[in-house]
Parts: sequence; structure tokens; C-alpha cells
Amino acid sequence: MAAGERSVPNCRFLPRLFRGYLLGQTVFCEMNNRRALGLIPVIVFIVACSDESGKDASVPDGGFDGDISVIDGASNQAPVINGLVDQEVDEASLLDFSFTVTDPDDPDENVRVFVSGLPPGALFDEGNRRLKFQPDFIQGGQTWTVTVIASDGRNDKQGSFKISVKDTIVPPEPTITETRDFGDHLRLTLNQSTDSFLDSPGYTGRSFTARISVPKSANDNNKLPVRMELHAFTGQPRDAGSGSEFQIHPADPMDSYWWGYSENLPAGSPTAGSVPNYTQRRALHLLGWVLNNYPGADPERVWVTGNSMGGAGALKLGLLKARHFCYVESVIGQTVAALHRPLRVEQLSTFWGTPTDNLDSGDDTNGVWHRLDLTRAIRDNVEVRRQFVFTKHSKDDPIIHFGSVVQKSPLTAVSFYEALQTYRLGHYVVWDEGGHGQDDPLLGPFWSDWDWNRITDSQSSLRRDLPFPAFHKSSADQDPGDGTGNGKIVWHENSGYAGDLSTPGDTGWAGDIAGARNRFLRWDSSKIIDARDRIEMPLRVFDGEGKDPPAVGYPSIGNKVDASLPIQVSVSIRRVQHFQCLPGESIAWTLGEQSGSVVADDAGLVTVEKLKLTTQWQTLVLQRAQ
Repeated sequence: MAAGERSVPNCRFLPRLFRGYLLGQTVFCEMNNRRALGLIPVIVFIVACSDESGKDASVPDGGFDGDISVIDGASNQAPVINGLVDQEVDEASLLDFSFTVTDPDDPDENVRVFVSGLPPGALFDEGNRRLKFQPDFIQGGQTWTVTVIASDGRNDKQGSFKISVKDTIVPPEPTITETRDFGDHLRLTLNQSTDSFLDSPGYTGRSFTARISVPKSANDNNKLPVRMELHAFTGQPRDAGSGSEFQIHPADPMDSYWWGYSENLPAGSPTAGSVPNYTQRRALHLLGWVLNNYPGADPERVWVTGNSMGGAGALKLGLLKARHFCYVESVIGQTVAALHRPLRVEQLSTFWGTPTDNLDSGDDTNGVWHRLDLTRAIRDNVEVRRQFVFTKHSKDDPIIHFGSVVQKSPLTAVSFYEALQTYRLGHYVVWDEGGHGQDDPLLGPFWSDWDWNRITDSQSSLRRDLPFPAFHKSSADQDPGDGTGNGKIVWHENSGYAGDLSTPGDTGWAGDIAGARNRFLRWDSSKIIDARDRIEMPLRVFDGEGKDPPAVGYPSIGNKVDASLPIQVSVSIRRVQHFQCLPGESIAWTLGEQSGSVVADDAGLVTVEKLKLTTQWQTLVLQRAQ
């Protein structure tokens, strides 16, 4: 606020008839939604107070909503937005759209531009007023209304335009072959026929069996989460269901590791051409079918899970197609295709060609083996970095050994665990001395937390349209090791440094036998405030029921904190909807008695380092520096 200005905070005047804000000797009035200027020596009746946030509920974040205002006797016109034209784009085509914003009073003034209502997967570059969006094939037939607000700090100007996606890729619709009633839900068996988009030309026309679970209570007024579960190697779609969520169980009978295979199959060999993600497309096609046919399926709470091959598939789908998923849960899944054990590399080469060939992946500039290196995906793709990932791996797993998360990628020179920390994804990772699906001999099953469902939890839950804190560098983290050995086991090309499953403490992997990163850290989703001028997010350490460590060198069991308080941790704010920051923008922050300022990074991401969290709720507040 300029020198000599005053404001009357936390009040609202007669709505639509008269609103006034005193700034020095000047009053801004709004009569019948039109602004007028004048010195008003009369009594103003205050009829309503501020909203729960303490802000004046009549003032939009970031400035006044109007065409002209006056500060210290000088008029100020609202910014002008030009070029907001409705857009139409084909599926899989790139929409590259820009518009202009000018300030009539000062062409050099730094006008902020805020965009909301973007389609999932669209990216807006505020500095260049440029929007890019390449819809995939399950986004066809949809239209989004995008709102643009330009603010010079005094006045706002708002405009909008529509983005429509033409349904240009139309695979055959699945057909229901059987419906069974289980009381609170229906279980559907589907026949999924293929065309040249869902299958290679030589396989076109064959069918796959999938299963869908539909909760009876779901409707447009009671939207329920959607769970996609990918089966393991030589597995099949589970016959399962629930009354509390939709479930999608696709099929990968070829064991393509939930990606796809050469376009030359079955008659030819995978030595040339491309390797499209046929299997992944069929899984996404089922998701699109559920969202299109069941209004009670919540598109903001779609998540994907799987074990072993299914765990690898969940990571590929949930990261490479992050726009559709709010959460990824992967158990003993490979993260870097090139780090598969030799036997698996040999098997996958019959589908993808060899790592040396690195054939075209069909929809990306990277070859297939590079595309399925998820450390590269995290490094290169800002959409991927908005995801929240849970993984669990085992140090005595001889099938997908522990190197899948701690050994460095030959392409990026960082491990998966390092990529999660370096690029500040939301993540909660757990490891122990179990095997390939077998429990740790001392800790047992589900030891790292009890009863925390990251989709339905009343406090710490995830939605695609809601910000969350991405924790990293927690002082409570154990050490997973760096992918080297500790001298107990000689390296084996298939099993790595895995020890005997029944012998506690014999693993050959360096680092702590068992542990986690970002354990015990929680946030209150129900109290997040995401506005243009600030964001608020309650944080704490959750210390609940549990058991002491079963032996020296092991973590605790359940929700019992096994670290010194306070826990020091860095927090990045992901999935921001309104508190959009420019690269290099200065942001002030507070957390209880802690405070400071930070600068947004090159992507506009805000990270606050070394916060001290206790078991008491404290609200992290970020505001634009004045």
C-alpha cells in the first residue's frame, strides 16, 4: 500500500449498493457494481464482517475487481487482456496458445496474470502468457472454461475462454459380459476388444478380459474414489470389489510390464520400428470408460496401485500419465527399466527390443528404455513432479532387488530415491528386510504405519485439485544406503546383495536394515487455504499407537515416533491451484514462531527449508513479499 493510504479491514458494506475503502483522503465506492470517486463525509453502515480467514470477503485476492481506481488523486485503469479466443484441439495434438496483457497506465508495469480451470496436463507460462496442452485420448469430448485474471496490484481484469478437445481417437468401447450383485457393489466383467490404437496391427481385433467394481452408493452427489489395480507377473485381473470405491482391474496377459510391445509383433521381431504403450493405453481406456459412464466416480481421487510387475506398472502409469492420478502406490516395483536383472531384461527385449536398440517409444522423443527410466521422467517433466508416490521395497528380495531404488540410473546418474528428494516430489518410501512379497522376519507386515489411507483419511489425504506438502530431508529419515554392499554378501547379478529371508540382519546392502523417509509427517487437507495472495497448510508430526523397535538398529512399529522431536524437514508446496508464483519471486513464510523468506525456483515452486515440526498442529503460511 502506498504512503498516505489507509484501509478499512475486515468489513463489507451494503452489498451491490455501496462498498467503500478509505485510502488516505480517497474513498473507492462501488454503487450498483460501478466504481465512483469521491470524498464522502457521511456515515457508512457496516453490515457484514470478514470471512473465516480474516480477509475482507468482498475483495478478490490480489486487487480490486474493476476498470478504474484512484490513488492519491491519480487515476489507474485496469489491465487489458487481448486474444482470449476459444480453442479446439485434437487428441494427441499440441495446443500452443498465447495472449497479451497490457497496462494502459504504464506499459512497463509488471502485471501479474493468474489462470485457473486449466485441463489436467495443461501448463501455463505466466512470463510469456503462453499455454501448452497436449490432450491424451481419454480427454476427448471434454470442454474446460479457463479463467484469466490480470492484476496490476490495484485493479483486476478478468476474462475467460474455452478449451475443447475433439474426440479424434476412438477405440472400441468395452462391453459388459457379466454383472454380479454383492450387496453394496456390483462386479462387472468386461470384454475389451482392440483396434490398431490399443494393439499392434498384427494383433488387432483380439479381446482382453477386465473387471470393474461399482459401488451402489456412488452418484453425482456422492462421488467416490477410483482405484486402479495392476496385477503381477503371470497374474490376472482380481475378482474383487468394494462399496466404498470404484475398482478397475485391467489385464496384461502378455506380461509386457504394463507398457506395451513392438508394433511388429507377433509376426515380426522387435529390432526396428516403435514400441507403443499398448497395454498402458488399454488400462487408461478402462479409466476413461468408468469416468464417462459413472457420474459417481470422482476424477479428482483416482489412484493406481500394484505389486511387483504391477508395482512397476503403477509407477509408469501414475508418473508418465500423472495428469489422471492423485496418488501412486507401488510395492516392490522396478523404477529403472535398464536396472532389471538380466533374465528380465532378456524377456522384455522380446517386446521392446534391447536396451542398446532403445527403439522409439511411440509417443515421446525418448527411446523406450530411456522413457521407462523413471528418474529421467522425474528430472525432465514438471507434470510428473506434481505426483505423490508411496513405495515399499525389500532388501532380501531376489527378484526385484533393492538396487531398483538405491542404485544410480545409467542415464541420469541418480537413484530413484535421490530423484524423489532432489526434484522434491511428494513421497513416502519404506524398506525392510523382507523378500519378494514376504514380510520382514522381525517387523512383520504393515509395520510402517497403521490405518493411514492417503485417499480417504479425514485429515491427511490427497486430491488432484488440492495442494499438498512435499516433504524431503527429514531429520527422522533412516538411511537406505547408496546401492553398494556392506561386505556380508557377494554381489549377484540377479539378486544383488539379498541375504537369506529367514535370517534377520544378514542383508548385504549398505545402509539401515529397515526404515522410511517422510514417516510420521502429516498435514490437514480440510484446512488448506489456497488463495492468490497466500497459502496456508497445517502441519504436524503424528505420534500414535505402536510398538518399540524389535531390536537395535530397527525402526518402531505402527505410528510410534522413533525420532527426536522436533523433526526438521523441508517442505515444497505441490499442486497449487491459485497461489501461483513466478520464478524468482520472493515469498514470506511463518510457522508458529518460525519465519523467514524464500525465493521461488525456476519453475515457480516454493520450498521452505528446515521447518521444525512437533506433535502440535502449526500452520505454514506463505504470502507474497510486499
